[in-house]
Amino acid sequence: MSAGEQAPCLGIVEAQWSRVENQTQIASNAGEADVIEIGEPFWRIELDVDIKDRAHFDDWDSFLARRRLHDLTFTIWRTFRPRPRDLQITSDIGLYLDAVSVSSSIIKLSSYGANRKAYPGDMISYITAGGGYWIGQVTEEATASAAGVIECKVWPRPVTPEAGGSSPRRIQALGEFRLIEQPRIREGFKRWSFRIEAEQVLR
Repeated sequence: MSAGEQAPCLGIVEAQWSRVENQTQIASNAGEADVIEIGEPFWRIELDVDIKDRAHFDDWDSFLARRRLHDLTFTIWRTFRPRPRDLQITSDIGLYLDAVSVSSSIIKLSSYGANRKAYPGDMISYITAGGGYWIGQVTEEATASAAGVIECKVWPRPVTPEAGGSSPRRIQALGEFRLIEQPRIREGFKRWSFRIEAEQVLR
């Protein structure tokens, strides 16, 4: 039992990944707004899981029990975006995180692949200095240089990575989350279902 345990990812039939801008605003009738950020932006996810195999149900049920509700975090990839859109990217071996710009919301990677592209919607993740898992979405198309170096504009803002920078992922990029509601579990004849709500942990 530990923080950051990876979710089973079995039987997910619907996944909602919502962007949460942690801010307040005062809007005028002229269409202008004074926006004040009160915290970092983050992901909120809702997962619907539908299972017809008892063993898979037991995997999920035991995993959720080990979370102790809000106590221990978990990691999961964006179920229906497990790979980047550039189909020539088939491995993350050698991929390296060179730099992070929090203010510009940019991450710089090397060994990305000569002239390989990052497309809007591609997911990228890495292990943070706090031992967590940051996950972000590419927001603008970018192309790696002939040397395989690329700068990607991402959302949410990146956080400080672990020393070494050797843990980024484009394939099944992992984010860290914490349950915010009691999972709703339904059991029926040869069918089990869950509904899970969680928010991203940034550390």
